[in-house]
Amino acid sequence: MKRCALLLVLILLLNTLAAYAADVQIGYINADTKVYMDASEKAIVDGNAALGSQVRIEEEKLTDGLGWYRVTFLANNKEGWVKADDVDLVIAKKAITAPPQTAAAAPSGVQPVERESDFPVLKATGTVDPAALPGGSPGLKYRSLDVGDSGEDVLAISERLFELGYLDAKNAKKLTKSHQSAIRQFQKVNGLTQDGACTPELQAALFSENALNKKGKAVPPQDPMTISKGSVKASNKGGGSIQFTMKNTTGQKIDAFNIALRLYNTYGERFLFSSMASDVTLTDELTILDNLAEERYTIKKNETFQYGFNLGSYYFAGVMVAVTAYHIDGGDTVVIPADQRHWYGFGKGVEQGYQPLIVTPLSDGEKQLAEKWKSGIDGIYVDAEIAAAYGVREGYLIQKMEPGSMLDEAGLKSGDILLAVEDVRIFGAASIDRAMSRLSAGQSVTVLFLRNGVLYQTKMVAPGGAAAA
Repeated sequence: MKRCALLLVLILLLNTLAAYAADVQIGYINADTKVYMDASEKAIVDGNAALGSQVRIEEEKLTDGLGWYRVTFLANNKEGWVKADDVDLVIAKKAITAPPQTAAAAPSGVQPVERESDFPVLKATGTVDPAALPGGSPGLKYRSLDVGDSGEDVLAISERLFELGYLDAKNAKKLTKSHQSAIRQFQKVNGLTQDGACTPELQAALFSENALNKKGKAVPPQDPMTISKGSVKASNKGGGSIQFTMKNTTGQKIDAFNIALRLYNTYGERFLFSSMASDVTLTDELTILDNLAEERYTIKKNETFQYGFNLGSYYFAGVMVAVTAYHIDGGDTVVIPADQRHWYGFGKGVEQGYQPLIVTPLSDGEKQLAEKWKSGIDGIYVDAEIAAAYGVREGYLIQKMEPGSMLDEAGLKSGDILLAVEDVRIFGAASIDRAMSRLSAGQSVTVLFLRNGVLYQTKMVAPGGAAAA
């Protein structure tokens, strides 16, 4: 088995634990133990604590030379006393509601939003609701099409029908009777009314991840570096090893790749770096998670190999891992957009196997249209899970704003979290491109964003008559 060097960034962060202090402390039960009514082995036993249980330390006490903690179990808010030797301490998560910003008056046209219910695109919270995503909700994205209609939406339909095996050509920009015939076949295989009508509802089903191809099977995600057969070996005292199988399906030889990790306890609670160090900011943390490790191997086309490493003293039971980029041998680095990465979960406290994509891949037509406009921003993808841990929404955290760009003129600035552009929920680069692909010269669209924990709306206007270079 090939093994990589230790993940230096992660280890260095884990080793900073002793250097920091906090008023509130979190611990993890490091062995199956008993919960007592008081700080004494002679006290009444009030139950058992399972390995990996997360607790908040409320009080410390020394009884007959034995250390005790009065704790609250985070899973059920139950209180009790446990022996200090049975708890591994970490520093509690910080409650960050928004990145720090300089005080400034909101530009004209930027208004606070009082009721999120006024914006259907924001209704889904927590985990991603597929019905709120592009291609998942009829009536938001699509228009009814008839034979003879043309445009980029027809091209996207052609590409999708070709991908699923129902159409022989994928470059048609005009809807024909061949499309109607292909749609009837798609409707038959997918259990829909076989009328050949290209309605918004039909298009939503066509672009869904659950759409069946001509052979009646769902099209698996095309992942350039597939991950499978993962395992976690965690120590009762903390730390452990992670191993998984990878396969190079890029079609080319590669000589390096990047991965990102997410660690969980047995309750499915996410471990975040800022729980260890008070000087790790939201921006720092997301950057660390996105660029955790770069590994250099020469991996042949379709080669399968095992990959593994050890982690530090933190107790974890489950892991999710994703390939974030890979370098083609003698060629370019291919970066996988954050909202299109495939996370593979294994161990305890996580959903096993691949997780669904947050945003469906852009069609060639959408990519071409998106290139006509500049959003003017650079930043970090904030997934729903990290957003929930920090008390903010999912979205795109703006780090850099190009002066004079469309979003700059609309009143957004660095530190804002972009949530939606019209009916497109924003998660990362791919969803921003999808929103840009729908613009036309001079069009005004509603932009929703979060600033210092407050939801705002404004209008973004595409330049009239000429597209950005």
